[in-house]
Amino acid sequence: MKSSKKFIIALVVLVLLAAAPAVAKSTYYFKGDQVFSIRAGVDFPGFISFYNDPDRGTVTFWDTHLRLGGVASIAYQGYINERLALGGELGYVFNYSRSNKIMTTVPLTAKLTFVPVQTGRFDLAASLNLGGAFIRYDEGRFFSPYASVTITPTIFFNENWGLGLETGIMATMEFYTRNSNKHDASAFCGLLPVTLALSYRH
Repeated sequence: MKSSKKFIIALVVLVLLAAAPAVAKSTYYFKGDQVFSIRAGVDFPGFISFYNDPDRGTVTFWDTHLRLGGVASIAYQGYINERLALGGELGYVFNYSRSNKIMTTVPLTAKLTFVPVQTGRFDLAASLNLGGAFIRYDEGRFFSPYASVTITPTIFFNENWGLGLETGIMATMEFYTRNSNKHDASAFCGLLPVTLALSYRH
């Protein structure tokens, strides 16, 4: 858990340092511009925190008993000013456990993107997704709160098409009340995606 936090903090600091000189420069986007994007790639197990069970506590990476998985999504956003875009995203995530049982996650979220660096040929964007996800593992099915924070550098080949590399953290929560016999199974799960993102803007 500590190593995951350090990685995320370091990533955010690097992005802010890289973005600082460019924030004062001219912008490329205008209010009303639109972006469609498709992404696909892999996701790594990050951590699972059993916050109601001190015996299990927090497990990280391969100790989560999840294997390398896959992630894909489609998103649409419209710029509300020169640096902020607002829209939505529909995704699909899957991971196999060590017992070869599949966990699937289908998040549906609102998406807010801040683009501090935008030259026309290169964008550096940070996105926040908030919403819910339909999760299935073995025979169990439930609906969970979902959030993700991602960073995406993108190179545009022309006025419309660009290809980026996206990474960050995706998080879901399995919550049970104190009256439930599964109270100790309440958990907070984080996955680390690495994807290619194809964008079309106009």
